[in-house]
Amino acid sequence: MDEVKFCSYCGKLTGSCYSFCPWCGKSLENRTDMSQVLNQSMDKLEKIQLEDRLIELEKLESCLDHLEEELETFLSKASH
Repeated sequence: MDEVKFCSYCGKLTGSCYSFCPWCGKSLENRTDMSQVLNQSMDKLEKIQLEDRLIELEKLESCLDHLEEELETFLSKASH
């Protein structure tokens, strides 16, 4: 198996024959070990997942606010 390099900028795997990342163009001279690349990738993934969860929570909060308004309207009409 050929030796591989990891781009510490974009996290992609490249062949050892490259001096620059074929995807992002950054230098591969500052080699990063696989654990660092995986940690960086996992951190990015966790950040994206947290942002997605926040967006979903904001949507749910908006729906809940709307339902509360409808309930208040219904209850005020029912009490008259």
